[in-house]
Amino acid sequence: MIAQEALASLSKSFEGKIEGKTEFRGETTCTIAASDLREIARFCRDELSFDYLLDITSIDNFGEEPRFEIAYELYSMALAAHLRLKLKVSEEVGAVDTVSDIWPTANWHEREIYDMSRTSTGVVSGESVTLRIGL
Repeated sequence: MIAQEALASLSKSFEGKIEGKTEFRGETTCTIAASDLREIARFCRDELSFDYLLDITSIDNFGEEPRFEIAYELYSMALAAHLRLKLKVSEEVGAVDTVSDIWPTANWHEREIYDMSRTSTGVVSGESVTLRIGL
């Protein structure tokens, strides 16, 4: 499978769940609902070989709704391809489920996001992540 086939498979498999898709400089960004994160993340790892979570970024758009944006930066070593999963979270909801059981490296990133956002909201939650001050 080549990168274009993998990304086409993602779009086809989650046709109604990919809210937006953009491409820039060889990287694809798919906007998804927070409620679909775990299902799509697991598919990306298991079926498309996105085996490496590079980073998780959280943006606090204070004064806007939905207030928070979270971007998951994925990489497939087999395909040499980047994929970004991006989602928005309202201040009322204030959290998304952990992906640390899918990519263990997420634990550090999720705790860092928790540390940085704990004055406003937790943003990341889940039983399998230990949300404690990381630094």
